[in-house]
Amino acid sequence: MFNKKIDPRKMNFGSKINADSSNKREEYHTVKEILSPESMILDNGLKIKLIGIKQSLEKNGSATVFLKEKIRGNRVFMRFDAIKHDGDNNLLCYLYLDNKTFLNAHLIKQGLVDVDTKLDYKYKSKFLSLRTK
Repeated sequence: MFNKKIDPRKMNFGSKINADSSNKREEYHTVKEILSPESMILDNGLKIKLIGIKQSLEKNGSATVFLKEKIRGNRVFMRFDAIKHDGDNNLLCYLYLDNKTFLNAHLIKQGLVDVDTKLDYKYKSKFLSLRTK
């Protein structure tokens, strides 16, 4: 009757700690190449595009330098929204440094990029409010 083995790590026991998205750890990567302030290639060859970001042509250089300084020597992880790919089949994500710094928001807050208003996404109103500060 008691021959089933139970793995306690798979049990939540009503805990709120693991209640958000999932129980697995973040998958960390490094950025191999910055193509533009809104798109990058990761160490695994995956091309990503930052959600909510629209490059500002007159500030592209500054935004790229900012990203290089922030990303240098750091690992990054991705979070996703309801929309996973855009019309060009780019993987859309929110990009975070391993210390939880939200890069999409930082680029907007620093005034280095514009807010993309074409798509609907979770942080759209937050990004628009960051732009005006």
